[in-house]
Amino acid sequence: MTDEAGQLVDQSFDGREVGLRIGQSLLLSLPENPTTGFTWELHESPAPACALRDTTFDPPAAGVGRGGTRRWRFEAVQPATSTLALVYRRASENRPPARRFRLTVRVVE
Repeated sequence: MTDEAGQLVDQSFDGREVGLRIGQSLLLSLPENPTTGFTWELHESPAPACALRDTTFDPPAAGVGRGGTRRWRFEAVQPATSTLALVYRRASENRPPARRFRLTVRVVE
């Protein structure tokens, strides 16, 4: 979904490309359960096309040990095509990630 504010992106966008105009936001939401030790890590920044503005975690409304939603807000800052890549893993383990997320971001004026 794209509007004047930007592009809303979730896990269904994995492997796809999105387009933004300078000043628009890319709002990414992915499920995360830090109580298990698993968290999303930024593996590849979408610079120079976009800059990370903030990240938050929304815990579940109820239930101990249940996962919530990790959210990132990137801002399109210059015309370019970049890759945003994240990995979902336990930081304490030296293993391949349990999941990956990759998105191509194309920013135009």
